[in-house]
Amino acid sequence: MQNSTDVRWSLVTGAALAWRCWDGEYVIHHALSNDTHRLTELAGRALLALQRTGALDLDSLARECGEACEELGETLAALAELDLIARC
Repeated sequence: MQNSTDVRWSLVTGAALAWRCWDGEYVIHHALSNDTHRLTELAGRALLALQRTGALDLDSLARECGEACEELGETLAALAELDLIARC
């Protein structure tokens, strides 16, 4: 089993995300899939952190987002299912 520092996350290459944020809700358009998604504040903050910093492990990303690793881990799994982020 890998620990949280072995796995790094990054935005999917070429995703070209377009953003809007209102009152803590994020709406993004994913150019590769041509899908629009409404995200929670945590998911939006995680994507912004990855866009700003590049690939991060779970612990580093949790520090960037100010969240517990457990909650963030579930959010990252959901973002990966949407093909917005990938393990690297």
